[in-house]
Amino acid sequence: MKIRMLLILVGILFVSACSQEYINEKHKVFLSNKGWRIKEFIEVETFIIDIPNEMLSNYEASGLTFLSEYLGEEVTQYSYELKEKDIEGKRLKAIVYEAEEEIIGGYGILPSWTPGRFNLDDKERLISEQMIKQ
Repeated sequence: MKIRMLLILVGILFVSACSQEYINEKHKVFLSNKGWRIKEFIEVETFIIDIPNEMLSNYEASGLTFLSEYLGEEVTQYSYELKEKDIEGKRLKAIVYEAEEEIIGGYGILPSWTPGRFNLDDKERLISEQMIKQ
């Protein structure tokens, strides 16, 4: 029983260490410059941007215009949980996009808000509109 508990503890520590190690330093600086703090890495995914025009319009209405410049191109999307929380106490997420290992943009996800996406430059506005905790 003690060995089993030890293995579980080692597994938890390993997963925790791996998620912290995978935080890309460029992403940390990028988000920090916009006022956000990373809590942990969530996932990474590489794909070709193929967004229908009506969805692209929704992104652009949220101030996210960089995606249209990369239609048909391969990008890598990194997802992070942020330390900041919304007014309901749920953690925000940040999505950072790279093309050819260079950051091309990103956006945030606010769980208690529809449409949920926000421009990463809007932290002060979200605080003043009482959508996130300070």
